[in-house]
Amino acid sequence: MRLFYVSSGCGFHFQHYLSDEDENIISAFREIAKTIPDFHFDTFLLQREPLNRLSAKVAAFRPDFILVFRGYRFPLTAVQQLRKFQVPIGIWVVDDPYRLKTHEQLVKPYPFVFTQDSSSVSFYRHMGKKAFYLPLAVNPAKYRPVKVPLKYQSDICFVGSAFPVRLHFFDQMTPFLLKKRFIIIGQWWERLKNYHKLKHRIRNQPIPPSEVIKYYNGAKIVLNIHRTPNDRRDNHRNLPAHSPNNRTFEIAACRSFQLLTCRRDLKRFYVSGQEMVCFQSIDDLKRKINYYLAHDDERNRIAVQSYQRTLRDHTYHVRLRYLLHLLDQHLGRKTKVAETNRLP
Repeated sequence: MRLFYVSSGCGFHFQHYLSDEDENIISAFREIAKTIPDFHFDTFLLQREPLNRLSAKVAAFRPDFILVFRGYRFPLTAVQQLRKFQVPIGIWVVDDPYRLKTHEQLVKPYPFVFTQDSSSVSFYRHMGKKAFYLPLAVNPAKYRPVKVPLKYQSDICFVGSAFPVRLHFFDQMTPFLLKKRFIIIGQWWERLKNYHKLKHRIRNQPIPPSEVIKYYNGAKIVLNIHRTPNDRRDNHRNLPAHSPNNRTFEIAACRSFQLLTCRRDLKRFYVSGQEMVCFQSIDDLKRKINYYLAHDDERNRIAVQSYQRTLRDHTYHVRLRYLLHLLDQHLGRKTKVAETNRLP
């Protein structure tokens, strides 16, 4: 198998044009190439490399498959250019179902579609695509247990943008949070109704992964509040969101305990109550925060079991070997990935 990867062209520092996810995926593919003799991998780093060099690079590599990540910044003319090589080409979209209407247009020139949310697979298949469920994962070399200074330590931590459901949660929890040692990090938190009460514990800006892992490691409890399916008004079919976000795996890989909003597919990835704990309401969340803050041993035991399961089943190395298995099945290749031939 010869796989050619086109990066998303966007990152935390826009002048770098390589996202955290791109870095993790590229790193995992390179590691796989070291362990599977008949797997070969090359990249085109969008916006870091000139588009007029794309065709020559593809021609020189002679791929069996081309994978475009996200694809928002990859022009249609470039996709059409690649299709002239008559090589199967796919796109991996990772914002379903939140951007489903946008993706409906975006995926049209791609015969293969991979989506990170299981509820969207049938939507793309109805479009006539070869569509597959491929959730995100974690790079354990980046998200890992580390000791952190006091400034990163908290009872309760949340890292993420202030989408409406999260604003509601934190506004409703303000009196409760003010009695705890909490920290909120991300953008748009000035939209909170109670921002003036909470702002002394809010870092109101995005931060790079190197900082995120420090806050995860410093927290007794990391909150993971999933978005609602149509918070961007771009989910025109109102599809549900079934799969846990990649933050689920990143927190777990830091050996940190998390409380998260339930998603239907969570049980496919972790054993409820043993490896992961979800909550159903604000009152339920408050009860569980108080309980797990008071039970250090149980909290730490769950965090360790979640960490072990994540390293076994939810790294990008594992996930991308499953992707290669899917491609083997549908392209008729014989890459040696049989030991990783399914999702959990």
